Amino acid sequence: MLNKKKDALNSAKDKYEMGVIKLNETSTMVAELEATLKVSSIEVEKIKKMADAQAQTVGAEKEIVDAEADKANTESAKCAVIAQSVAAEMASVQADLDLALPAVERAEKALAGLNVKDF
Repeated sequence: MLNKKKDALNSAKDKYEMGVIKLNETSTMVAELEATLKVSSIEVEKIKKMADAQAQTVGAEKEIVDAEADKANTESAKCAVIAQSVAAEMASVQADLDLALPAVERAEKALAGLNVKDF
């Protein structure tokens, strides 16, 4: 019975010692991971700052582009009005030309009928 108790205690002692060893190993691993995490967090912070700076630059450039797009839209509207005016004027001129062409043709026929010797 004493041997059984002794074996049980030795077994428990071995288990506790293995547990302590595992805890120490885990503690070492956690310390290494914490060190890696600190380095990674510093790198992430640098990258975040760079990304924020780029985001600000992109935002500023977007505002400039939006302003230029507004100017272009305004100019496009002005050009559309001018194009409409030119089209109307062109139609008017074409109508006048269509009315004048028969008169020009009659004048050319009349000129063709004249003889230089008559003058």
